[in-house]
Amino acid sequence: MSTLDYHSEAVKQGIERLKLLGKHSDVLMQNYYGVELDEVAVGARAINQLLDAHILWRPDEESGLKLSDPVREMIVHLIADEQRRKVNADIGDFLVNIRRLVGKINEAEQKGNYQGSVYLQTQLTQEVDDLNSRIATGIDSLWNRLNNDFAFVSTVQEKIDENEKAHNEVLRWLDGLELINFAELIAFAGSNGGLRHILVRQLQGQVSGHFSSLREVQSRLNELMARFRQQQARNLLVRGMLQFFQQKPNFQPSDYIQRSHVVDLLNQAAPLQPSVSIALDRQRDLQDMQQMLAQLPARQPQDARALAVAQPVSRQDDEMVLAKRRALHEDVVSFYLHVLDQQQAQSALEYLVDSQLCWDPEMWLYQVIAEFQGLSSTERQAFYLQYNQQKASPFNDLQIIADVQLQVLSQGVRA
Repeated sequence: MSTLDYHSEAVKQGIERLKLLGKHSDVLMQNYYGVELDEVAVGARAINQLLDAHILWRPDEESGLKLSDPVREMIVHLIADEQRRKVNADIGDFLVNIRRLVGKINEAEQKGNYQGSVYLQTQLTQEVDDLNSRIATGIDSLWNRLNNDFAFVSTVQEKIDENEKAHNEVLRWLDGLELINFAELIAFAGSNGGLRHILVRQLQGQVSGHFSSLREVQSRLNELMARFRQQQARNLLVRGMLQFFQQKPNFQPSDYIQRSHVVDLLNQAAPLQPSVSIALDRQRDLQDMQQMLAQLPARQPQDARALAVAQPVSRQDDEMVLAKRRALHEDVVSFYLHVLDQQQAQSALEYLVDSQLCWDPEMWLYQVIAEFQGLSSTERQAFYLQYNQQKASPFNDLQIIADVQLQVLSQGVRA
């Protein structure tokens, strides 16, 4: 008695696809030998079934339907077609065959053998179809591994190993696609329109699609690897905690709230100051709020001193501010004249200290920079102002000016 479960989805799917192969065997064999498939004659329903079963595939919207690589390989083995058998062939082998066929086609056309040229172009089309079918099958295999294989391994480390294998396979495919030199293919095709359509227009669009698919697979693999690393780190933490508790079964964590000194591991952030407000819609708290309001001290009236603070600035204060501005401007001009006399670079803060000026350093630097920017274009060419600045923090790109150096330029060149 057979132990095969005919009610399982895998068995049903296999039986249906084998029936499709037998039902459309004539059309599939004709396509194997280069005859273009007539979609109207076959019917839209049958075409959709063959596409869903991965028996046929469409390289692009302009190309016709082609046999998928597994079906083509199955036919090769069934009829022992050694001429088209390819065991673990890579992209480099395909390119060698393509170059050989292109050379034969050009040689046949030069001799006037156009019938032989058409036959060789058919073989060239089959080679290109084989190449695209093999790449598409490899990409589908990678997606199946992403969606299925990772779920059947037991440990996170095995998932990481599977991810690395898939990642290496993506890199091999990308390196293989890099071997396709379209400048060389354009030179091979020359003025032959049929060869340019096969080797350049059609192949370039398909290779571009393969590149995009492989980049998406690579991005998905990197995302999964990051998740696996996080899971691995968490598992290590949990195993470490379990091992610690096994070694010290009587361990009890202390109450950190009762400690007077918080350990550095927990004391990482400043305490929060939550904002509060009275909830007027809580009727049950009405009596408590009335008691709290009754305990608030009464507001004191403003005295004369407080009123005097709000008075506007007098004219005498304005004159003092203007006098300070003029004095600051004169000291900065003296600094510029000093640099001209010395003919060498001078730090603004060092000059402030050496001259025993009483200006605030930040105000002094601001005035030095403002004076430089206020010079005319001709006068500014005589000086070079170098900023000594640095980032505010490793996580903040704000540049803070710590000091400036002023130097005289000689004929527009830095001293």
